[in-house]
Amino acid sequence: MSATTPQSNSESRGLRAVSTNENPKQSGRWQKLIRRQWPTLIPLVITLVGIVLATQTNFRVGALVFSLGVSVAAVLRASLPRFTLGWLYVRTKWVDVLVLGSFSVFLLILSIVVPS
Repeated sequence: MSATTPQSNSESRGLRAVSTNENPKQSGRWQKLIRRQWPTLIPLVITLVGIVLATQTNFRVGALVFSLGVSVAAVLRASLPRFTLGWLYVRTKWVDVLVLGSFSVFLLILSIVVPS
């Protein structure tokens, strides 16, 4: 037999059956995206929890959690270097921190003032 003899169909099927992931590049892409965008995903998850709480249970608690998510985004934007920020890097650092911080304070005041 030469080195260029093709494999039989049963051998190639056996190798495919062992493989659990059809497209390994696809799962690697999501892992890289999550690794790169974690500074955005953490505040996003917190604010989504706040939205769900505000609409489903108690508006005040939901607005407080939403305000917490925005303030986490402001702290991350102020403390992390530019190359690790991902989608949180929009404008200059102090403009982003000022906008996120003031929005967080506004939401905190809103959650306190508005009756439940």
